[in-house]
Amino acid sequence: MSAVHHVRDLDLSHDIADFIRGSHGGDIGSLVDILSGAGDSAIFGGLPRDFAREGRNAFNSDVDVVVDASPDVLDTLLAALGGHRNRFGGYRLKYGRFDFDVWALQSTWAVSNGYVAAHSLNDLIKTTFFDCDAVLFHCRTLEITSSDRFWTSIKHGIVDINLEANPHYIGTLARTLRILLDWRQDLGPKLTSYLVEGMARNGGEIVDYVARNGLGRRLAAGSDPNAVILEICKHTAGRSSCNRLVKFNPLHYGPYVAGDQGTCPETIRGLVAVASENQSSCRSPAGRTIAAASKNSG
Repeated sequence: MSAVHHVRDLDLSHDIADFIRGSHGGDIGSLVDILSGAGDSAIFGGLPRDFAREGRNAFNSDVDVVVDASPDVLDTLLAALGGHRNRFGGYRLKYGRFDFDVWALQSTWAVSNGYVAAHSLNDLIKTTFFDCDAVLFHCRTLEITSSDRFWTSIKHGIVDINLEANPHYIGTLARTLRILLDWRQDLGPKLTSYLVEGMARNGGEIVDYVARNGLGRRLAAGSDPNAVILEICKHTAGRSSCNRLVKFNPLHYGPYVAGDQGTCPETIRGLVAVASENQSSCRSPAGRTIAAASKNSG
């Protein structure tokens, strides 16, 4: 994977820079200024992704910041600011009106666990699970760095796996359901397979996690995981042409029967294989899916 420049990078950079130095997002700029005493920093993942998808009004989450600094130096600085260790190697911090997760570059999960070798902040684009998160805004230079698939994912509303290794299996699957149900975006073949296999093994736990954490407005606690699995497969296999995409059914799925043994994993794997084969027929010569997904968030 390589960092690439895109024609939309400049607009995205201007929008983020204007936001974090303005009245609404100024607390972000203030914290970045403090962190700059330890080293160069970048805002990555959710904020630049949401700005790229639908503009600043779509951003309504935590701010993820990574600093290219010694973990010891950053530990001292963040402790003085009232930060508390999170379970993924960084610090959780409330500053002004925003919640932050802040890491030293070498303490980020994928780097510290040996999945990615990080020589600079640019290497962060290799560490995200979703390809739509593989983007960062450099706070000093105001440059945008993104993966070669980031803007394609944003443009076509199709999300796939960037780096499969992750520290929170159930939470990642719950976020995938949120992308499908609430964002109304499509899933690439690798992510479709990952979700269906995960639902087949841990469907009840995932559904409960989604409901408990407010990640899926369209999925209620106690929904039947098997119904969700079959809907995912039908949705994916239902793409008959590059110009038509069958929308995912947003309706509530019936109550899950606790004694149900679930869907046979072999059957699920077969459905995913068929779905992925059908999806591959809707690719451009460069190998990119070009079917457009509904971006209705309603």
